[in-house]
Amino acid sequence: MLSSFYPSWVFGTSTGSDVVWGVIILLCCGLAFTLYCVAYILILANKEMSDGQTQEQEREVSEHQAESGERDSEES
Repeated sequence: MLSSFYPSWVFGTSTGSDVVWGVIILLCCGLAFTLYCVAYILILANKEMSDGQTQEQEREVSEHQAESGERDSEES
């Protein structure tokens, strides 16, 4: 009877199908950090795209105003 308990109380190992909570916690932390990084990259990319579109629209408006100003000066 003593030999059946020997490995668990000497080496601190478990026998059977005990859940290793440390590994599960580390995996969950790693997955959460990965999701955070992916979300952060996607948010930055979305900001970059919207800033690029805004600058492009402003440039088109200024070009259009410059063209209409040239036409006005040619007409007078």
